[in-house]
Amino acid sequence: MKPQELWNKLHAAGLTRQEAMPAIVLRAPWYMEAILFLGLWTGAVLVVCAFVFFLPKESSVMLFLSGVALALACWLFRSCPENFFLGQFAHAASLCGAGLILFVIFQEVTGHETQLRLQLALALLVFCAMNNFVQRLVAASAALSVIAMLCRYYWGDARFLWMEWLYAGCAFAFVLVWQREMKTLRYRRNQIWRGVGYALALFLLAAMNFSFLLSQDSMWIAKATQESARVLSALRVLSGMTLLWLAVWLLRREGVACSSRLALILMSAALGVALLGMEMPFAAVALLILVTGFAASAPVLLGIGALMLLNVFAQYYYWLEVNLLRKSIYLLLTGGILLLCRLALLKIPPRRAEEKEEGEHE
Repeated sequence: MKPQELWNKLHAAGLTRQEAMPAIVLRAPWYMEAILFLGLWTGAVLVVCAFVFFLPKESSVMLFLSGVALALACWLFRSCPENFFLGQFAHAASLCGAGLILFVIFQEVTGHETQLRLQLALALLVFCAMNNFVQRLVAASAALSVIAMLCRYYWGDARFLWMEWLYAGCAFAFVLVWQREMKTLRYRRNQIWRGVGYALALFLLAAMNFSFLLSQDSMWIAKATQESARVLSALRVLSGMTLLWLAVWLLRREGVACSSRLALILMSAALGVALLGMEMPFAAVALLILVTGFAASAPVLLGIGALMLLNVFAQYYYWLEVNLLRKSIYLLLTGGILLLCRLALLKIPPRRAEEKEEGEHE
């Protein structure tokens, strides 16, 4: 039976509302897409190498060619968003353009600060111009990395607390972005803010590993002792308070009163995990990403949160600066808090706002 005949039968039976059958988009086999992907990206790398090593290294020519490549990529992303071949070609053209601009920056600009500012401007330009989720995700991740390097350039090792301030700010920005996503309920592939949300999650995952790496450095520990260990603990608790903020927001969205027993248990658990961040950093942030991925129906974000949570526990367990008994106690407390939340959700089902209104009408 042909697809059109099957659609007509379904429509005659009243199982469909549309009279016209939607267009069927046929995708190429996965191995053909993989070959196209590798071929286009290899060609992009070869083109960049050809411009860099074989052609005259004139900044004006390279900037003109890079502008043409970026304009072509932007036009392809906006005119043919669903075409796989043209989409990969647009990715390759964007890679060529960005690579040429970066080469001009490193060749002509001598100041490290100026280079970082130009790279940040390029990342923001690609983020705003390219109507593609992958491009915006990569551009947002690059922008966050450049911002971290700029902070490192301005404050240096003497003011190591800028890292914790940056991590806390990214955690609050993560909650704001995903609250907006869950409010609008528009999960389109090329949505701008979703790329920012995933980039913040990836940045926090990388920041967690960097923070644990510095915590094992004796020179860094000496600087932390000299400045203020209390301020460091307070900033870690501040970044963990985003979990409590998200928990309150989700409870209100589900119609659960904050004065109910379930809400008090969950908020107390979120507060307890945030306070444990003084000893075990990024545990609350990992749970924040995990809960956000579940609430927003984002499987990739759910995977990032699960990976980050396992990484936090592994990094903390093998942290040589803390004895094994102390680590076991804190891990036991964290597991007990999570089990308490699970039991509370099973034993005390939430009473939604709709049920409450129906009871009032009766």
